[in-house]
Amino acid sequence: MKDLLISCLIVFVVVVQPLFLLYFVLYNTYTLWLVVLSAREVRRRVVGHFTEYLDLIDDRDLTKPLTMIVPAFNEEITIVDSVTGLINCDYPRFEIVVVNDGSSDSTLERLQQAFRLRRTDAPYRPAIATAPVRAIYVATTELPAGVMQVIVIDKENGGKADALNAGINASTTPYFVSLDADSILDQRALKELMRIVQEDPRVVAVGGQVAIANGCTIRNSRVVEVGLPKRSLPRFQMVEYLRSFTTARTGLDRVQSILILSGVFAVFEKDTVIRAGGYLTPFLRSRLVEEYVGAGAGTVCEDMEIIVRLHRFVLDKLHDRRIAFLPHPVAWTEVPETFGSLRKQRGRWYRGLRESLHYHQSMLWKSKFGRIGWFALPAFWMFEYFGPLVEIAGYSFVLFLFFIEWLLGRQFLSYEYLLAFFLASLGYGVLVNVLAVLLGAWRFRHGLADRLQRRLLPFGRRQEVLILLVYAVLENFGYRQLTLYWRLRGLLDAWQGKTGWEKFGRVGFRPGEAAARG
Repeated sequence: MKDLLISCLIVFVVVVQPLFLLYFVLYNTYTLWLVVLSAREVRRRVVGHFTEYLDLIDDRDLTKPLTMIVPAFNEEITIVDSVTGLINCDYPRFEIVVVNDGSSDSTLERLQQAFRLRRTDAPYRPAIATAPVRAIYVATTELPAGVMQVIVIDKENGGKADALNAGINASTTPYFVSLDADSILDQRALKELMRIVQEDPRVVAVGGQVAIANGCTIRNSRVVEVGLPKRSLPRFQMVEYLRSFTTARTGLDRVQSILILSGVFAVFEKDTVIRAGGYLTPFLRSRLVEEYVGAGAGTVCEDMEIIVRLHRFVLDKLHDRRIAFLPHPVAWTEVPETFGSLRKQRGRWYRGLRESLHYHQSMLWKSKFGRIGWFALPAFWMFEYFGPLVEIAGYSFVLFLFFIEWLLGRQFLSYEYLLAFFLASLGYGVLVNVLAVLLGAWRFRHGLADRLQRRLLPFGRRQEVLILLVYAVLENFGYRQLTLYWRLRGLLDAWQGKTGWEKFGRVGFRPGEAAARG
């Protein structure tokens, strides 16, 4: 019996060992390819970020106006400073729509006091179904010349996606910007993103890199000095952002396959978003949304689902349109500094990834969806969705074999395989991380002028880059495995029905029930 068990284990090991090794090689090669692919674009965009002439956008007759939509739920501490910072943005024509999404604190009262809000019958076109709107207010304080108006919508709670839909309904411009209430915009962000839109009318959405504000000096809603976070957890996330967001998304943009723009800050063509059905919530009654994802569907990560659905809508109905990405920072946000907050964030991201991929799995391997169907979605399924399962299974497999060797007194793991396994999983990962950080820290020279040398990471001291390189090495030894575990926890929550939006109902839910459901 023991001999039979050993024979079965040997066959199992011989079959499974190469599969895990192959997966780690494929995954890290894919990530390295994106880093290399992004290098030229990062160089071009970073140099352009400091040398491009954007003042032409100040010509109001040529510049397209836009709406900044700010969802706010219990933001009484920061909401006034955030809106004040947006009012002073460097853009010739824009309006601000703040959506008070059923806050239970003094968010609305703070806005009323700061901007002397007056209730109004301003036009509200319910092109997208949302939770009920209670009232609409307009600011009566004196505004800068470029600010068309500041509107505050008070509505019942429906979540961030529903608040964005309400803001779209109230907007009066052809483009809108999705914003987090606590995000900080770069001074040139709106001009740079809208320059992309005005240069290429095919662009229906454009986003940029969101930088980590932890460790930075902030005054009057502006980042005045960039610094490295003091705590280790944000530093690990900075490495992760460089690898997974900045370089990976830039590389995917090079092959027109980007599937997500950060919800912290992105610009959208309003008409196309409305025709595609708006941000996904259980309130939607759009025929196209029901065709694509079903009735009463929702998601905890609206920023990914809307991009995938825009790709699907454009390739299915419009053709010859695209989504763009800028690699340099256009907005700043604070990342979690505690394990509990980071665990919740990664679990939510993974559930959102799962929902978006499942809703649009019919796009896979369809020729009419081009690179999205043949490359982007399969890559996300293989490396982003199944990745945590395979990686943890690979580590568990090695530990299991060590245990079996100790139990049966028979060697199943060769030193050659162990070396290859750890080089493919950890060593290769370290190489990718280091290259991503070096790409961010590399000085790109414009012409022969030293003063025009620029880099993606705006650190003033070399020591900060060296510290980040140390964290790029350490990230693969503990932190990455911990985030994999949290992502699997998110998957388990999804299997158990913990979606994060179930309180707003599912199929057959009536929007008027939002308040009753909490």
